[in-house]
Amino acid sequence: MIFRAVCLLATLLVVPAAWAQAQAEALALLSRAVNASQHLSYAGTFVYQSGSSVETSRIAHYIDADGNSIERLEVLDGSPREVVRINDEVRCYLPKEKVIIEDKRGSRKTFPSLLPESVGALTEFYSVKRGQPGRVAGFDTYSVLLEPKDTFRFGYVFWIEAQTGLLLKARMVNERGDPIEQFAFAQLQIGLPLSREDVRSRLAAMSEGWKVHSANTTSAQNVDVGWVVHADVPGFRQVAGMRRTLGPDRPDMVHMVFSDGLAAISVFIEPYRREDGSYVGPMKHGAVNVFKRRIAGYIVTALGEVPPHSLQRMVEGVEQKH
Repeated sequence: MIFRAVCLLATLLVVPAAWAQAQAEALALLSRAVNASQHLSYAGTFVYQSGSSVETSRIAHYIDADGNSIERLEVLDGSPREVVRINDEVRCYLPKEKVIIEDKRGSRKTFPSLLPESVGALTEFYSVKRGQPGRVAGFDTYSVLLEPKDTFRFGYVFWIEAQTGLLLKARMVNERGDPIEQFAFAQLQIGLPLSREDVRSRLAAMSEGWKVHSANTTSAQNVDVGWVVHADVPGFRQVAGMRRTLGPDRPDMVHMVFSDGLAAISVFIEPYRREDGSYVGPMKHGAVNVFKRRIAGYIVTALGEVPPHSLQRMVEGVEQKH
């Protein structure tokens, strides 16, 4: 009897220790992916899938002699689009509309740089553990699973290249494990001797006379925009607040961004116009859920890659300061 009790106690002590070690190993893999996305040069083609929508993009990422991160992304399907990023400064070229959009990357990350700097903070709302090894675009990978601890966010699976740590595939999944959206490299070269020319815009030379729209107006953490969210979603903290100019004949739009370090919710507030229609409630655009609410003379819209009830809770907590 004493022997069985001792064995049980030993088991109870070993299991948490083994689980903690497994989590630490998974977090170490995520940290490698963050570091690799910032310091490696690479070029390749990746595919984005959401429902029946499929989009292919070509990307080149270069670190210059001064340590600047420079990236050029070209969307290969549909209307031509090109995005050039130098550190956090982003320029999006839309040749069909003859428009250039200038913005800051802010908290919104793009593939393969999807992970936050402090991956350890993710354990507050996600269970982090190792998954099965696999192969992506011809590379051996380790996988990491992020399972949400509540119903306010979706889960994730990340496939990380075994040698360099670069993120090669990312999948968002619902509570049943079904894929919601996915990014995955189809072809990739890591550690290429790239140059500044490889990441230079191909459309800049023909963009003279195009309209330039600057979206990076007053963006900073917790800027006072005259509105507050009282019943926010657990884990989602405000990371940006700004006023965006919509045009000479329209008032500014308030834009607040909330994030749990991985998923993000954007809240937009603008004066109600008759042409906006009367619809309120939930809707869906691909992997992005949307929830609208009318507050007096304003329309409040929340959108993000989170469950619909998370957006509803966020929108219902929005109030104007008096």
